Amino acid sequence: MMYRKLKRTWSNGYANYMPKFKEVFPELKNVDSEDLCDRFIDLKMEFYYEEKTKVPVWMRLTLPFALLLTIIMLLATPINFMFTGQWGYSLGDKNIILNWFRALRLH
Repeated sequence: MMYRKLKRTWSNGYANYMPKFKEVFPELKNVDSEDLCDRFIDLKMEFYYEEKTKVPVWMRLTLPFALLLTIIMLLATPINFMFTGQWGYSLGDKNIILNWFRALRLH
């Protein structure tokens, strides 16, 4: 899971999680949702949800080029090994290709 896409649920949003807790933990069936919210707040327990983000259209149009580049990189790995002595490519945070693949949700 990518933690950069997580957003914190505030105390008024805890009530959305109560039905799921009651399904998973049947012993909480007799506890009121508001009481359960108060218990979570007292325990300083925080919940996060995954924020869904859409890939822009112009970025989606580059998908065929990204797939072609992936194939070329896989085929060029032995050549890269001959010159650098390591399998694979460096994946730093400022790697343009890696950031492009992340934007396309390929990584």
